[in-house]
Amino acid sequence: MVSRGFSVLAAFGGGALAAFSILESAANDYDLATEQGIAGVLVTPQWAGTVAAVTAVVALTVLMHVRSRMATATAVVAGAIAIGLPDVVDVATRPANTLNAVGAGLLLAGTAYPAVERRARVIALATGVLTATMFFGMAGMWRAPAGRWAVSLWGEFHVPATLPLPVLTMAVIVLGTVALTTHPVETEAPTRSVATGVVLPVVFLVLYATLGSTASGTASWTVAVVLAVAATFWAAWRLPQSTRQVLLGLAFAAVTVNQVHYYGGAEWWLLGGLPLIAGLVVGWRYPRVSAPVGMAMLVVITASGLLPLSLYDLVTLPAYALVLPGALGLCASSILPTAHLDPPLVLTAAMLPLSMTFFAVSAPQEVTELVWSGGHSTSQSTFVITATSPHPIGIVVATVTAAAAALAVVRLRSREPGVGDEVIPESALP
Repeated sequence: MVSRGFSVLAAFGGGALAAFSILESAANDYDLATEQGIAGVLVTPQWAGTVAAVTAVVALTVLMHVRSRMATATAVVAGAIAIGLPDVVDVATRPANTLNAVGAGLLLAGTAYPAVERRARVIALATGVLTATMFFGMAGMWRAPAGRWAVSLWGEFHVPATLPLPVLTMAVIVLGTVALTTHPVETEAPTRSVATGVVLPVVFLVLYATLGSTASGTASWTVAVVLAVAATFWAAWRLPQSTRQVLLGLAFAAVTVNQVHYYGGAEWWLLGGLPLIAGLVVGWRYPRVSAPVGMAMLVVITASGLLPLSLYDLVTLPAYALVLPGALGLCASSILPTAHLDPPLVLTAAMLPLSMTFFAVSAPQEVTELVWSGGHSTSQSTFVITATSPHPIGIVVATVTAAAAALAVVRLRSREPGVGDEVIPESALP
């Protein structure tokens, strides 16, 4: 039991560290870089997420083919070296972003292979990626943002590693131990799942660069979102019926449109981890009803961004900080089948918020009103948690997207046995 619990926690930690590293690597001036053309996209969160997602799927496919414990541990070490290299060698912001994404992808693959055909570990890995992605703002309470400038100083400005070297060293020890002590499973990666994991993030990247970047208008952004959602649904329907709901069920995390920021004194908001744990337990125990309930909760939470300011701080902020973790746990633990797990597809689905950043990064923002304050602060707010909400059209589009994904999952589950249900042959029935 101790060994199993250790492996599950290692899978969660590996996924969380990789996702945090991807988000932390984004240049501070990627908005300005995007305005300078396609080359500027190479320092955006969209580029980092795409490179990491493709690298993770390709590397995991190779590991599933060679079935080597040493190769898995090597992937973990190589990923950690790539992430930590800027602390040893001067690396400029532009290449550092790509190098870090490759390292995070290798780290994810090395974490994912020991989880093959082990449902608890796969759920922990997906939950770690999604948790770090959706609550990245909480890290602001304990870290000072690094100066990652890609345009202002070009290649002359060198950046630190996204994760401290002691943390990377501990990750290598823990994840390497799990890799070396886990017996490889003799299973191949499904071809369609691998193709989906490579092609879909590239499609998102092209749509971002041409239609949906931070420099695009509302109409262009909306078109990009519609095309991205259509591509996701098309890819899901090309997959076997037993696994397509995994892609749609975990895609819900990509529509979280509010960036929640935590400040000093907000430590008690860490209690949001309790709903997450409760959601995971309930979703594991009652999978048939948990996924629809969790996705319905997401639709309501996303739509709450349309509330007026008088209710925003009272409803929307607690919803994102405390209720959303419960919805995340319900979906993550109930959407995966009990047999025939598809690790490449799970990685692709869990990384959708990182590989499709239209809602979290480039959603159209309200126009900021600037006032003359004589150098003094004009705000007397004492809130320790705030959220940056996009333009209402962005919230409407996200809500419709979440509702479409929820309805698709409900329809799929109504046409097949519930996850975790025992299927009794007709010959055994009275």
